[in-house]
Amino acid sequence: MVAAAFMAVVAVTVSHLAGGTSGAPCTVAAPLPSLPSQLAALGGFDQAYDANDAASLESLATQGAGVVAHNLIGATAGAPVHVAALEAAKPAAVVVPLLYPQTSTNSGRVAGLVDFLADCTGRVYFGSVDDLTAQIGNPPASFPRISESSAAAQLGTQSPQLVYMDTPFAPEWRNAATGAIIEWIAGDVIPPR
Repeated sequence: MVAAAFMAVVAVTVSHLAGGTSGAPCTVAAPLPSLPSQLAALGGFDQAYDANDAASLESLATQGAGVVAHNLIGATAGAPVHVAALEAAKPAAVVVPLLYPQTSTNSGRVAGLVDFLADCTGRVYFGSVDDLTAQIGNPPASFPRISESSAAAQLGTQSPQLVYMDTPFAPEWRNAATGAIIEWIAGDVIPPR
């Protein structure tokens, strides 16, 4: 009985280190949540969640953002967006855009962003909040700023990849075959780096 339990733990550990079912080694350590004290006191923000459970991620995003960034109280969650890391040592992420309330003059525009960072098994952990309400100028109309269909047309591919280099809050669309990207801020197509 003890031997069977030991073998089960070893199998799970090996699967985790090997990157799950993909067979590729996983080089990303499980993200350790570094939560503000307000979120740590509430509880529930320090555990792993299913990356495809949109309702849970949207709920956590609105709750967490409202606690750490008071300007985001009342914001509503948009659909979660999966963003891959361009570097193998960084975690993939799921970003939940938070939209201004309907009563706002910026109704429907992006007021903030919340990221959830993935571990090797595809589970995600609450990451951080980006409050965009203090930015000067018009808030973004969507996240990502450029739609997938527009990116596909500009990059000449049917399946552009949404990837990030520095932060999941500023991803770029990429043509995997050519390496060309669409720059986050300007929206210009940049040749392979």
